[in-house]
This record gives sequence, structure tokens and C-alpha cells, in this order.
Amino acid sequence: MSTPNPQQSDTEILDVVRRFYEPFRTGDTSIHDEVLAQDWIDIPLAPGQEQGPAGMAGQIAAFRHAMPDYAVTHEDLIVQGDRVAVRNTVSGTHRGAFMGFEPTGKRLEMRTMDVHQVRDGRIVITWHLEDFAGLMAQLNAPADAPARPAWG
Repeated sequence: MSTPNPQQSDTEILDVVRRFYEPFRTGDTSIHDEVLAQDWIDIPLAPGQEQGPAGMAGQIAAFRHAMPDYAVTHEDLIVQGDRVAVRNTVSGTHRGAFMGFEPTGKRLEMRTMDVHQVRDGRIVITWHLEDFAGLMAQLNAPADAPARPAWG
């Protein structure tokens, strides 16, 4: 069970977590110097990803290469103690090679669920799940297939 840090308000914790996602939109990961602990743990790691902030920078670069207009929409942010659960829809136009697929030009959407633990104003651990099966279905679908909403 997570115990609250009386020095961190829910608003402060939410601000840290929201800032974590900015590099997905901008590509500039320097904000992670302010919001991630030096020994931040990311669970699970992507194939070939190193642990820590540098590993996340590589993942953001890969996603933004594949989808330069990559965006993250927070559907829900829920604070309990020092943890924040985040339900996201990520989207972008497939313009670069990604997961073995050459660019399709398709608009893609993927569901993600993240839980961040924040201590002393920094994220110390992130647990996350992505709907890669749904993403692969979109990449494999015919170009004229109707798009289904990510959370529909």
C-alpha cells in the first residue's frame, strides 16, 4: 500500500506526472532531469531499452521518429498517496519505420495505462502497459479499413 508524503500535495504530484509526458509531444527530454529520479525504474523495459532516464529518451526518440506528430491524451489521472494512475490514448501518423513496419501514413491510436510513484517531487518508478496488440492490428489493417476508437 502506498503511503502519502505530507510534503507533496496531490496537485504537486499531478504536475510532476503531467510534465513526464511532455517529451512525447516535443521530443525534448530535458524535463526528465527535473521530474525523474536519477535511479528511476521503468517496468517493463522495451526490447533493447536500458534502465533509467537515458533509456526513456531512446524510446521517445523511436516513437517520435515513427510518428512525428505523436501526442498523449490523458483520459484519467488518479492520485492515491504517492502514486498516480494514468489512462492515456497515444496517437500519431505513421511516417517512419516502426516495429518492423515501413511507414503507412495511417493515423494510429494506442491505449496505455501507467502508474507512477512520486517521492520528493520526482518519479521513482513507473509501471506501464501498452496495447501493442491493438496497435499491430491497425498496422496490419488494409489502408481503407475503418478506424476504431482506442477506448471504444
